[in-house]
Amino acid sequence: MKINFYTNNITFNGNTSQYRKNYSKRINENKLTEVNRTNLQGLADRFARESLTYAQCLEASKRHPFLLVHKPETMEHNVRETVKRFNTEGLTTEKYLKAVLHCPSLFSLSPDTIEKNVRTTVKLFENYGLSGEEYLRCALNNPTIFVTKPETIKKKIYTISNKLNIPTSDILNTFLRQPTIFSINEKEFIKKYEILKYIEENKFLDGLTLRPNERELSQSILRKKITNSKEYFYTYLLRNKISSTLEWGHKIPHDDIVGGTINFIKENKNKIIKFNILDGKPAKDFIKFAKNLSKATVGKNIFKISIV
Repeated sequence: MKINFYTNNITFNGNTSQYRKNYSKRINENKLTEVNRTNLQGLADRFARESLTYAQCLEASKRHPFLLVHKPETMEHNVRETVKRFNTEGLTTEKYLKAVLHCPSLFSLSPDTIEKNVRTTVKLFENYGLSGEEYLRCALNNPTIFVTKPETIKKKIYTISNKLNIPTSDILNTFLRQPTIFSINEKEFIKKYEILKYIEENKFLDGLTLRPNERELSQSILRKKITNSKEYFYTYLLRNKISSTLEWGHKIPHDDIVGGTINFIKENKNKIIKFNILDGKPAKDFIKFAKNLSKATVGKNIFKISIV
């Protein structure tokens, strides 16, 4: 892909990937040109009232090297004009600048593009009660939302809703509670949801809780942190299964699931811990995980797991 832009009377024509690579190397080796340093210092000076520093601008340029060649006045305009357009929703320069430093490409993005992304997405989901203030709050917590196209958000939410047969309003509310979810793709969300559902269904197998209706079950699952890793989910399931074999007062605590599970394995390395799990997609994967965790911890597998 070719790009052209002008800054300080210098024209850049080239491949964006190669440009990023070259300038990242230049930054790391402290070989910036006088123009590069002037641009970064100029940007810091224009936001001196907001306490922006040269060091912060330099750090941001490592993730978005185009800061080195953009005019400071252009970047200032992009920030202040965006804030102005969302002033009625409570956006301030301080709040937006903090988001921009987490997603430095926003320095280069025009206010028109950002406004379109936000307002069009709100329009798409206004029938579900989404407001500009609420969506803006999510964007400040996950600044990549500002650069994400409305069509991408729409496709993601509706695809998840259709694949899992869960009301769109429930999926949307999950995204709003956990703004980082906006950055993961549909397949990852669905896979993690299915693992969480499998964990919940194993609780019913152990008789720890009564099975609710499907809507209540899905809402309970959606309140959990979807962005946790698969390994964490499997450790949580292993903790539950181990605890189901223990008497009250000896169960692994919830406040340190990973550490508590590993400590249990160490303390019971000369025992065989038996329990059942439900059949399903994650079953074999979970058994392999438990075996590997045990071997990595004490050099052997202490678990005997049966699929029912």
